[in-house]
Order: sequence, then structure tokens, then C-alpha cells
Amino acid sequence: MIAVAAPSSLMVRLVAPLVWRSDVKIAAKLEGFAATEAGSALDMLKAAELTDDPALRRLFFRHALDEARHAQLFRAAARRIDPRGRDAGGASEYRLIHATRQNLFERYGLVRFVAFVHLAELRGESQFRALRDHFRAGSDGNDLGELFARIAREERFHVAYSGKLLADWRREGRAREVWQAVARVRFTRAFDAWRRIGRVFGDHATRLLLGLLYLVLLPLFALIQRRRDPVRNGWKRGRRGHEMNTLTDARRQF
Repeated sequence: MIAVAAPSSLMVRLVAPLVWRSDVKIAAKLEGFAATEAGSALDMLKAAELTDDPALRRLFFRHALDEARHAQLFRAAARRIDPRGRDAGGASEYRLIHATRQNLFERYGLVRFVAFVHLAELRGESQFRALRDHFRAGSDGNDLGELFARIAREERFHVAYSGKLLADWRREGRAREVWQAVARVRFTRAFDAWRRIGRVFGDHATRLLLGLLYLVLLPLFALIQRRRDPVRNGWKRGRRGHEMNTLTDARRQF
């Protein structure tokens, strides 16, 4: 297997108590996982359709079936935990129907596509193992620890076969191509993560600035205006430099 460092699960362990803190939140995250896995299944099916290698076709097809089954498992778990939440109005069906296929095999080509699969499955396995430990340590009785353990084991197969393909190509004299594919995928993932962080930071910064504007600056301007032009009852003197003595002057006051 090609030596690719697995992403740390420390962040998942740290944020899990906050992100997975209620049935509604848990069900929403599971529905998100279901949609992601369904989209991955569509991409793997498309890759199996486009490849000419029978061995690769079998691997991609098996991978697609695994991902489709994971989507069903996540969806069923979400329904058990919060049956009246995200399912209201057919929300979960809508999410799964609109799970998007990214056509990565056509966009990336074989080597870069396998590199993407390897890194994505490596990250997924690490994340699911961390969530397995989180839910096994709890006492909620929702069996999510066993669910994540099962899916993490199957993700391990995806990591293994994709890593073996990359290692085989490297031994065949395509080491530079493999290295470039892995580097490009890592750069793309890092750039996407940076964009997500920037979007979240920008959202919070905008809320903070608007809050300061409405709660601090506008009241300050209002106080200054009231001191310069205090509220008085009755008619106000016009600002045209002369008295309004006629009906025509009164009509021109605005």
C-alpha cells in the first residue's frame, strides 16, 4: 500500500460532544452521511461503467454497493433516532434523491481518481473509528457505536484496494504520476477546506460587524442627533433663512 498519512481523528474526538449532542443533531448528521455515501456510490458506479479493466470494474462496483448500503444504514439510523425530524415532508428522500454525482472519474482520469478515493476513504475510516469510540463510550443505547464500527471495517477494504493500486502503478514505473496525483488531490482538499473555513469565518465576522453597527453605532448616532436637534412638539421653524408668513412658504417647507 502506498504510504499516505491518515488524517488525525483528534479533531473529531474533540468536537463530537458538541456536534453529536442531541437526537435532532445526530439525525441531521446521519442524513448528511447518507447523502454523501449515496453520491459516492453514484460516482463509483460511473467509474465502473467507464473503465475497460474487468478487475477494476469489479472493485469499483463492489465499492459502489458498499457505499449504497452505508447510505441505507445511515438513513435507517436517522429514522430510528428522530423519526419525526428530518423525515417530515419527505426531507430524507429529497436529500438522497438529490445526492450528487461529481463525475470524478471523467474529470480526474484513472490515477487521480484512485488517489482521490484512497485519501477520501482513509479520512472516512479515521472519522468513523473516532465516532465509533465516541458512541461506545456513551450510554445512549442507540447502537451507533456498532454502526460506525461496521462501516469503518468496510472502509478499510476501500483504503486497502485503492492503496494497492497506487503502489502497483508506482512499482510499474509510474511513481511520478502517482505522486503528482496524490499531491493534486491533497492540494484540492486543502483548498476546499480553506474555503469552507473562510466561509464560516466570514459568516461570523459579518454577524459581529452588523451586531456592532445596529447595537452600538446606530444608537450612538441617534443620541448625537437628539442632542443636536431635540424633539419638540408643535410646528418647527423652517430652515430656509426666513419666516414662513404665507401659504406658499408653508407649501415649500419640504
